[in-house]
Amino acid sequence: MKLLSIILLFLTIQSFGIKGPPQILRACINSKDSIVTISWRPPADACASFTHYTLFASYNGGVFVNIASIPYLFISEYPHKINNSSTKWQYFLRIYSLCDGTDSSQSETLSIDIERPKEIQIDSLSYDLTTQNIIAGWSTNPSADTKIYKIYNFSSGNGDSIGVTTSTSYTVSYQPAIQFPVVIATLDSCNLSSVLSSPHKPIELTGFIDTCKRQITFNWTPYQGWSTIDSQTLFVSINNSTFTRSSTMSGSTTSLTYNDIDLGDRLSFIIRSYTKSGTISSSSNLLTFVTRRPIAPLNLYLSNITVNDQKLEVYFKVTKINDTWQMRILKGTNRKDLTGLFTINKENIIVDNLYIDENVNVAETQYFYQIESLDKCNTLLSVSNISSNIVLQIGDKLRHNEYEGWINGAKDYELIQSLDNGSTWNTVRISEDILSTTLLPDDAGCFVVQALETPNTTFNTTSISRSNTVCVVEEMTSFIVTAVNPTSTNNRFTISGRGINHSTSFYQIYNRWGQLLVQHHTNESWDLVYNEQIIPLGRYIYVVHLYGILGEKQIVKGTLNVIR
Repeated sequence: MKLLSIILLFLTIQSFGIKGPPQILRACINSKDSIVTISWRPPADACASFTHYTLFASYNGGVFVNIASIPYLFISEYPHKINNSSTKWQYFLRIYSLCDGTDSSQSETLSIDIERPKEIQIDSLSYDLTTQNIIAGWSTNPSADTKIYKIYNFSSGNGDSIGVTTSTSYTVSYQPAIQFPVVIATLDSCNLSSVLSSPHKPIELTGFIDTCKRQITFNWTPYQGWSTIDSQTLFVSINNSTFTRSSTMSGSTTSLTYNDIDLGDRLSFIIRSYTKSGTISSSSNLLTFVTRRPIAPLNLYLSNITVNDQKLEVYFKVTKINDTWQMRILKGTNRKDLTGLFTINKENIIVDNLYIDENVNVAETQYFYQIESLDKCNTLLSVSNISSNIVLQIGDKLRHNEYEGWINGAKDYELIQSLDNGSTWNTVRISEDILSTTLLPDDAGCFVVQALETPNTTFNTTSISRSNTVCVVEEMTSFIVTAVNPTSTNNRFTISGRGINHSTSFYQIYNRWGQLLVQHHTNESWDLVYNEQIIPLGRYIYVVHLYGILGEKQIVKGTLNVIR
């Protein structure tokens, strides 16, 4: 029946003149049904002399007997059913007739093929760097009758077929995360299989990154299948650059620490193992870490340092804190030597922040402050400007330092004075530069210098920084002019002294008939003008109501002489 099926497959018969014997190729036995399939290569028939094939068989060295006559040239195999699966059979094929008139020509004698292909080993099981497919590779089987290579998943220990190929490489897995031990076998034309190779399994690389330490810790399973691993190398690609050798290790190493990471880089790694003096290698899976640089705050500005009740108030602004984990306030008595003073954790950071420093001597020391933004690794992200307080000192002169830190500087400085122990403050001087002036004899009371920030549109601030308070407090004394000359330089009525509260003290001047001519505060002089005219020569009466800063009260009466 098998012969008939083969014949019916062909719709046309092509005949060629016979020039030589047929080439018998193989005799393959199927142990399940005891059928031996004999195969041959038909010869050419240039003169159309072919009449038929005759197939002969011999068992166990006996006489060859005719077992089949085959009438068609194109038939190339014949199934021979034997009584048992014994392989002690031999065959040859005779063809009739040849072009030169020869009756027949006979092939070589062929025994049943029972020789399996030689065992071969996988050279390497490796990840393709580009696709991350797992590819097995091996050398050509030296057996003459090699038909295909069969690849197996050896996870179960029995071998589950995953594919066949005639090539010397095969893609075992298209999924990098799925890896398993792989074996191969060689099959010949009779489908006889070689012994399975030893299981091979590629390197599995894992790792984790510590961004605070700027390092990656690698672990990997060593390559399985080679008798020895000569060496291993870690290769790295930074920002998709060409892979370069980073570290070379012994064949027994299974872990490694990679240092000096620059955050913001894309880092890709593979481990490559070598055997047979480096002639065979295998690459692990690709391991990639995409890092990013910590994001600093969008704005960080130390907006003001000001004195309040013998303490220093430190104001700063910060927006979009992003990766900021904490803010650190630095302090020092010079701008080059600042040390940590206080930290504010992320959950307590707001846009407008205030820190009050009580450990200060605002009357004598200038302090410098700066704000740092730190990430969770305690790495510096950004720093603010450096600012300092204003220290006011009064001796023979009034002096103070410049306010430092504002982006656009100070618009002006104001000297403000209080004659009532701080209840009321009045501006007495304004300057675009720092103030340095000799105090007048009647400059008593308490003083503060305040600096006004030039408007800052970036941070939308117009801050005012106040200095410490300095008080000049003495017992009240007074000096009242008693004679004036309208035509000389001594042409004004004035009152001077120390400890006078000019905001509450005043004087009155009357003529001889008791008419009130003028009433002014004691720090205001009188130019002797009444009703837009210089008063006449003569004697006038003054009454001065004096109130001291220390609470004194005094009424002084006397005569003002207007002379020429």
